[in-house]
Order: sequence, then structure tokens, then C-alpha cells
Amino acid sequence: MMRQLLSMICPGLLMMSAPAYGQIMTDNLELKRVPNVGAAWQTVALENTYSDAIVVCTYNLPSAASPPVVTRIQNITSTSFQLRIQQYENSSVVTPSDVHCVISDEGAYNSGGLKYEARKVISDQTSGLSVPGGWGNINNEDVSSDITQTYANPHVVGQVMSFNDANASVFWNYDCDSRGNGAFFSGQADGICVGKHIGQINGSRAAETLGYIVIEASSGTVNDISFAAAVGPDSGAGVGNNPPYNYTVSGDFDIGILTQQGEDGGQGGWAVLYGNDPLPSNQISWAIDEEVVAGDKTRTHTSENVGYWIFDNNQAPNMTANKDVKMYSGNSSPYAIPGSDVVYDINVENSGSGAIDTDSLEIIDAMPAELSFKTGSVSFIDNDSGLTFNPVTDLAFSKSVTAPANFAACSDTPSGTYDPDITFICIAPKGSMSEGTLTPSSFTIEFQAAVK
Repeated sequence: MMRQLLSMICPGLLMMSAPAYGQIMTDNLELKRVPNVGAAWQTVALENTYSDAIVVCTYNLPSAASPPVVTRIQNITSTSFQLRIQQYENSSVVTPSDVHCVISDEGAYNSGGLKYEARKVISDQTSGLSVPGGWGNINNEDVSSDITQTYANPHVVGQVMSFNDANASVFWNYDCDSRGNGAFFSGQADGICVGKHIGQINGSRAAETLGYIVIEASSGTVNDISFAAAVGPDSGAGVGNNPPYNYTVSGDFDIGILTQQGEDGGQGGWAVLYGNDPLPSNQISWAIDEEVVAGDKTRTHTSENVGYWIFDNNQAPNMTANKDVKMYSGNSSPYAIPGSDVVYDINVENSGSGAIDTDSLEIIDAMPAELSFKTGSVSFIDNDSGLTFNPVTDLAFSKSVTAPANFAACSDTPSGTYDPDITFICIAPKGSMSEGTLTPSSFTIEFQAAVK
């Protein structure tokens, strides 16, 4: 891991850390790009704590040589969910790749130019080309009356958000009138119907929970994360045609979720991010994928509109450290005379919008030459930092004349009650220090020393 020198706040205090991929937009909304997701379930930890989390994810298909997969989700809690990918019907022959996710608490939100609402519904029927009722209303859920805000130009992204049936299905939406029209095709009055489909397969699925997010087409910046939401033109086609297909956007985005709007191609499809870099500067690279279990297995598809919600993470930590000294209250004299103890406090704070990488923070503090370190006096005082501290593994010392290059170079041990030979105190708390704009993030290291 590359480390970055963030600050040299006061003489003798060296602090190093590296910025993490911070992804909290608000205390109700966060982003995740989960690397190397495969057929095995993995638990994705969340930064926020949710009352009722709605999770929507999109797979990044590396190339047309990779098989078609859908994202599956289960066991959503207030602080995590489980994620995997699979082929239809329930095949574990997959190409592991990134999965991009947006997580929001259920509810309606309108702040900072970001207007959306996250909802869920039980889908007890199944759509598809070959199932009874096909793509009709009988197999889908009209949720128009569940939308509480008024939108000028909305669209929807969504996800099958449970794993009641081991066989795959995928979220889709339309305007409750024509399967070729995405939800709100001509405005909010057109309505929104949502469901799950199985492409050309003749079968059914158990009832599943669908999560969906209605978004106002817009762009802006919240908590140092730029975003853009819109429906792209009807200009792309299938993985079996000539991908990638590209939408032009303004900015260099790095997380995005996509949902096909309506279903022009009756065989059934879903949108995927496409290629090694699906979000290059000013562009979204995507394709429509299909199952290859039944019917036409070429993965060719007619053109479709795709709705997107993309994000550019400009979050960064802003680390500061301040070192204060005071007289020890148990001294017999109020003055810093030989034999008197002083107490040092090193307060470390992250006031930036980004967290720092896990286990990347190191503090190396120089002991003044006129002091003797008091053995066993170091304490860690937490203030919602997200870090842990074990004095056995996260505290070390050096007797070198020059500052150690890093925590690993601190290899000396204090001796006696006071050790005048300790020249540097080395501290490396564990975990990822939290971002500081939504929740204050800081901790204090305290220790004693005696005046020589």
C-alpha cells in the first residue's frame, strides 16, 4: 500500500496515512464498488447504519467472452448485505468482476439537488417471453401510488433484493402500459410498474423482494461526490452485437448503476457495465445482456434505453494532529522542575469527507530531550474514529537518534519506571479512520513523562 505524508503539525510529530475510496454521500445514502465478486456469497459491510436498506447493484461484464450473469443479494441488515453473481438458472460458472452498488434507507429524500426515493415491493409473479401472461400487468406490480414526491423527469433503477429462489431472475420496469416504455416514459403521470423476469425461459420463480429507486434526472455534488442521473438514448444493443455502447457524460465517474428502461426486445435483457474500464472520462460503456438457457442464445438484442446513476468520488481525508502538554495533577509542585511529571495529549482528527485506508495510519512522536518517558502510561481515547487500539500490537518505541521510517522500524522496549533513552513513541491504531463531515472523527493519545 502506498502511504502519503499528510501532515507535520508540530515539532516531532510525524503522521502518515493513505486515502480510502470514501463513499458516504449522506447518512441515508452510500456507494460501493465491490471488487472481484464471484459465485460465492460475500458479506459487504456498510458505512452507514440503516433502518431498512434498499440495495441496487450492477455487474461489470469484462468482455463478450464472459458468460451472462445477474447480481444476487440476500441477508440485508442495518450494517451489511451479502452479494454474489450467478448465471441462469443457478450456474456458478461466472467471471468474477467488480459490482457497483448504491445503498439507501427506504424513504423519500430531496436535499442538495439530490432528489430520489427508495422503495421495495414483493413480486409474487414472474415475467418473460414464454411464461403465462408474458410481459403483461398480471405478472408485475403497479407501484405508482407508492411514489410520494413529484418529479419532472424521473426514471428508476432496481434490483431483485432477496434470494428466496435459487434460480436467477432480474429486475425490470415499464410504464404499466407498454413493455417497451420505461417507467414514467412520458412523465410521472405514466406511472411505474416493476417486476422480475426470466428472459426466454418457460418457468416461474418464488416471490422475491424488489428494491427500486426513483431518481430525478439531475447532476450536482453532495459531500464532495459528483453525481449524474438520466436516461440515455435508445442507441445500444446486446453483448452478442458489437459492444461496448457508449453514453457521453460530463465528468470522470467511477461508480455507476444501470437499469434497462422498459423491454423493447421481447426476449428479455438487462443492462451491464462493460469492459475493463466501463467509466472512462466523459463516458459510460455498457451493453444489454441476456440469459442463454432457452431460445435464442446469441446474446444479440435490439436497441434499448438505459437509465443510469453515476458518481465521481472526490472525497479525501483531511488529517490534522495537535500536541498539547500540561502538568500532571499529582505533582507536588505546579512547576516543570526535575522530577515533575507532564502529560502529553496528541489529538488526531479527520475533518475531510473521505475515510483513510484500513490499517494505514501511523504516528511517530519525538520525545523532547529533557523528558523521560513513563513506562505503561500510553492510553487511547476514542471519539467515533472507527479505529481500535491494542497496546501490545499497536504501540512501539525507538531509542534511535533519527526518526524511524515507519512503525515497523520501532523495535525498542522501555525499561524501568521512567526510561530517559526513549526518543520516539510509535502508534498504529487499526481499522479505517472514519470520514469527518457527517460524523466527527477523532481520537487522542495520552502519555506521561518526567522532567529530567
